[in-house]
Amino acid sequence: MIRRVGWLVCMAGLVGCASAPPIAPLQPPEPSPQGAVGASLIEPAAETRRMAMQRNRRFIHPNLDTPAVMPIYPADQLALRLAPVVVCIDAAIDATGTVAAAAARTDATCEAPAGIEVAGFIDAALAAVRQWTYAPALLCVAPESFDSTDACQADNVIETPTAVRLSYAFRFSQQAGTPEVERIGAP
Repeated sequence: MIRRVGWLVCMAGLVGCASAPPIAPLQPPEPSPQGAVGASLIEPAAETRRMAMQRNRRFIHPNLDTPAVMPIYPADQLALRLAPVVVCIDAAIDATGTVAAAAARTDATCEAPAGIEVAGFIDAALAAVRQWTYAPALLCVAPESFDSTDACQADNVIETPTAVRLSYAFRFSQQAGTPEVERIGAP
């Protein structure tokens, strides 16, 4: 009799174990998608008019004031988990260092990626660039008799704030919902 009771207890235990639902392993929650943006100055388009320099002249590039506002990855594009998207912007900087105009650049260097709607990325880049300010570009002109290497260091030099056009490439990227920033274009 004791054997039968022992046998029944073992059977009940085995049946109880077999009918219990399996415990699912805990999965970490999927991270919410985030995006990152990197930017770099790139060469102007090939057809851009260039300033010819003479030996008594020197150009000083405008310096972007820091911190510059960076574009925000478009929220409606985050869930799509797109491959990196690069857009280019041309910015006209006036003689005071203010962005006077900005527009998307679409040439062979800055072609839109196939199959991806880039309007939101361009809008984000334009919104950021239009807020930027610079220490203006300068054109140093030394007297004709100047005979050295840096016209800006000459006696009686004339420094004239100068309007310029700059081109930027913006790389919007995300990797499995985690931001990733890379510089592209010029080193």
